[in-house]
Amino acid sequence: MTEEHAPHTSGVEVTLNRDLGLAEVLMIGIGPNIGSSIFLLIGLATEIVGPGLLLTFGLNFVVTIFTALAYAELASAFPETGGGYLWVKEGLFEPLGFLGGWMSWVGHCIACSVYAIGFGTGVSLLLTQYNLEIPGLSPESVTSIFTVLIAVAFCYMNYRGVKGAGRSGILVSSFLIGIIIIFCLFCIAFIMGDPSAAGIDGFGPVLLPFGYMSIATSMGFTFMIFEGYEVVAQTGEEAKHPEKTVPRAMFLCITISAVLFIAVAAVTFATIGWQATAEGADHALNLAADKAIPFIGGALMSVGMIIGSVAAVNSVVFSASRVSFAMGRDGNLPSIFGRLHPTRHTPVTAILISGMIIIFMAVTFDIRKVAAVADVMVLLLFVLVNLSMMTLRKRRPDAKRSFISPLFPWIPLAGVGSKMFLAIMLFDLDPLAWYLALAVIFAGLLVHYFAKGKEEIEHFRPPAPSVLSDEAKARYRVLIPVDDPRNEGIIDIAVTLAAKYDGEILLTTVVEVPASVPLSAVEKKRVDERKKVLERLREYSEMRGIKTRAIVLVSHDVVASVIDTAKDYHVNAIIVGWKGYTNTQKRILGRKLDDIVRQTPCDIMVLKADGKLHLDNIMILSGGLWHVSKATEVAADIAQMNDSRITILNVIVNERYLVKAAEYSKRLKMIVESRQVPVIIKEIRPELIVGGVVAESLETDLLVIGSSAAKRWDQFAFGAIQDVIAKNAKCPVLVYKRVAPGTPDAPMLGPPDDED
Repeated sequence: MTEEHAPHTSGVEVTLNRDLGLAEVLMIGIGPNIGSSIFLLIGLATEIVGPGLLLTFGLNFVVTIFTALAYAELASAFPETGGGYLWVKEGLFEPLGFLGGWMSWVGHCIACSVYAIGFGTGVSLLLTQYNLEIPGLSPESVTSIFTVLIAVAFCYMNYRGVKGAGRSGILVSSFLIGIIIIFCLFCIAFIMGDPSAAGIDGFGPVLLPFGYMSIATSMGFTFMIFEGYEVVAQTGEEAKHPEKTVPRAMFLCITISAVLFIAVAAVTFATIGWQATAEGADHALNLAADKAIPFIGGALMSVGMIIGSVAAVNSVVFSASRVSFAMGRDGNLPSIFGRLHPTRHTPVTAILISGMIIIFMAVTFDIRKVAAVADVMVLLLFVLVNLSMMTLRKRRPDAKRSFISPLFPWIPLAGVGSKMFLAIMLFDLDPLAWYLALAVIFAGLLVHYFAKGKEEIEHFRPPAPSVLSDEAKARYRVLIPVDDPRNEGIIDIAVTLAAKYDGEILLTTVVEVPASVPLSAVEKKRVDERKKVLERLREYSEMRGIKTRAIVLVSHDVVASVIDTAKDYHVNAIIVGWKGYTNTQKRILGRKLDDIVRQTPCDIMVLKADGKLHLDNIMILSGGLWHVSKATEVAADIAQMNDSRITILNVIVNERYLVKAAEYSKRLKMIVESRQVPVIIKEIRPELIVGGVVAESLETDLLVIGSSAAKRWDQFAFGAIQDVIAKNAKCPVLVYKRVAPGTPDAPMLGPPDDED
């Protein structure tokens, strides 16, 4: 996590939590780059250029690099969310600044229409593959219905704030790439082993049967396959080390996409020939797969088309709504675009209008025309970004650039010239596409001059990040993620630990922002409410003589924020509160708390309590694991500070383990006695361990339990028995889980342990 701190006079800092790594950012771009385009456009583009499509993809890769270099430099210098829109607004005069955002937003929406059509086409082809019919619906109607359904579904998910981009996108995009690789391998095997394969003849006899200019036309038509790095640029605010992560993700995204498109086109030509590929149009890959992959080939491609559409629509709806939301907040669109839903905290108007554009284009025009319009919009946007890169290099020389485009200004000039040339060539392919693009631009100008917002909505912009010194990193530190402001008992336990090791307490609370909203758009009211909670707890802690730091984390992911904070602040122990119940039977502590316990990089304690603790009697459940020994040390320290008495509870349910149990309890007693705390051992023989411990919990003020040796992938948080006892005990419960020092995910962060 790279954090940005905003210190306040209240003593509470506010941080934007960056939680997307290179893999997450890359997959956000891979989704729209590959998506359903690789299944739909190869056949359609072959109609334009023939076997020269391989040259088309290679040249498009080179041409794309020109603009990618501009994007990389701008992303390293200005990593804030907004991408091309932000840079064009900063670098060019009006109305070009507005048009940069307008074309980015509408262009993304129209490109998303292509991916939505791909979903509908995939479903229709899959049904046809198995001779299935929906009564009363033709294949065309099925395509249209499912096209609308996926657009509505993802707009609704974004409205609800359901997490979709980033981490979950890794799984979807990886599955998609896996299908493409399987297709290529089977095609290669078919080419090498079946004489009916087209082989080298599938690429000829003429490379460019439709003339040299068909190369330029096909380059313009397929250029949208490289729009993914514009989506990547939208993640600048959430990416870890964005000045490095975003440029790397862009170049990886472009390279992977180019390699996959060239490979798929090549094996398709060699399998069925370029003429059959052109005749197959939007289902050409299904024809090749039917020959190369027995029984399931066409169905596999249809499934890939569906999965690719899901990945692409997910990423592009996320990006499009963000751009229009940002324009609403900047006053470049009506201010309603920049307003958040009062309870969902999502940009409902931005999402709704984006969805309407996606659906309108998808059901009104055929896929060729929609793709051509999207290409024109993307190409014109990239022209403006290249121009902005040149002006910002002159206008903002002070901006720190970790990546600098070489051969300035020739590279961005080449980007401007090549993109304009490709856009103009699309007029020859489909004049109506250009007319539609011009109509979109004209509509944008009308909005800009007559309907834009009156004023800019306030953004949350914290100052530059602070960094822990080496001395501060070495200090013992207890992290408390605050959820319930009434649970002072957690502070009491943290004070005990911090006092023992002359350490400090780090209080945090997370303001979770939906993925469709930039972190800087968080409502100030929500942040201020959390600051008040932390300020009260900070004062309570410092009254006990312990140095305490309080930070409000603004994040898209609570679990990632807590885990990253523990790592970045070199935390030795985490203490979290638990209400004692969860809303789902599949989780012991609740989804977020279960994940924190399983992913913790350091020791963790879970306290089930409400309010302050009154600790006359503390009971420790005896056991032989190191978790129990460490839990006993903590219990003894708490008892020493509160003048409490300790009872070590020895539960015997099998006489065979009587001697071993006595040894365990004796060792724990020695730990307590070393703190000069009164201690006794109590032995019980219940029929069931859980029932016996729960009954004894009626006679104590705090029950302390050590975790079992549960693995991260187990269904239990602390162990089968420990989880049930913690849930059913009639008194406050403290469960301790120790992370092994010296393991790769749990480095020794604190003072050495004197445990055996």
